[in-house]
Amino acid sequence: MNLLKFNFIPLNKDLGLLLVRIAFGATMIYAHGWNKLINYDTKFHSFPDVIGIGNEASYILVTSFETFGALAIILGLYTRFHALGLTIVMFVGFIFAHNMNLVGGNSGEKAFIYGIGFLLLFLNGAGKYSIDRKTGVRS
Repeated sequence: MNLLKFNFIPLNKDLGLLLVRIAFGATMIYAHGWNKLINYDTKFHSFPDVIGIGNEASYILVTSFETFGALAIILGLYTRFHALGLTIVMFVGFIFAHNMNLVGGNSGEKAFIYGIGFLLLFLNGAGKYSIDRKTGVRS
């Protein structure tokens, strides 16, 4: 039964946070941010304005977090700030664009999971393997 406790594998919170930062950051850029960034001409004026700041401002805010914010998270640069921004972006999308549906045709399952992952990074910080740690940013 001791084998099931995995005591033979040391715990490494910092390595886990690095893997989460890379996985969530890279998939955010690949699946969301990059497409919005390169197709700005078709989406800029028609982007949903669910929080009342205007289509263009919403587009700039969301695209910035989904590309540059996600890249900063991968690097561990001001991770908590960018993770909070992406948590908000994902939950706004989950609530307003997907109507809080986790299953079905307009499923917001991915937005919900991304939101939870970025919330985890906001609450835990970047960890030891980050620019934040090297520059003294609290994380």
